[in-house]
Amino acid sequence: MFKKMVFSALSVAVFSAVLTSPIQATSVGERKEHSSISARWSSDEEWIRKSAPVPAGWVVIREDLGSKLIKNTAGAPYGTELRVSKYSPVPAGWVVLRDEVAGRVIKYVIGASYRTEFNVTKFSPIPTGWVVSRENYDSKTIMNVVGAPYGTVLLVSKYSPVPPGWVYEGQVAAGMYIKNLNR
Repeated sequence: MFKKMVFSALSVAVFSAVLTSPIQATSVGERKEHSSISARWSSDEEWIRKSAPVPAGWVVIREDLGSKLIKNTAGAPYGTELRVSKYSPVPAGWVVLRDEVAGRVIKYVIGASYRTEFNVTKFSPIPTGWVVSRENYDSKTIMNVVGAPYGTVLLVSKYSPVPPGWVYEGQVAAGMYIKNLNR
């Protein structure tokens, strides 16, 4: 009986330490004030309180009882995909490839070559230098126009952003024409 009580007390202590470890890590992370933003891509994860704001450039990987695990996206190589929480912020340069039941998949697209296309969700952010080439009911196709030759004219969706250095040329039923004036 004494062994059972010691074992039970020990397992409760271990279990409570596991449950509280994310919260304890939060106080350490707050003292650092997220100084690891410039740290390497592969090791930047921290637990923070659930009510704490997510710093710019970080995403929410997982949420537990009173905390959330965040990951720094700085330094990610082109094409990196991450599975993030449903309500995670999407950093600049990232797009939402698909929504899933428990979250969504985002992809880093900075560094793509000219005319690279991705099919993204309807409400995905569009990175600077990208246009919406086609739209469907629940998705859109985006295309990178960085590196387009001077004078290139493209037909894009009516609601596409016009990248810096490009000008509006005219509109047709299928969309609008934009022209590259970057040299």
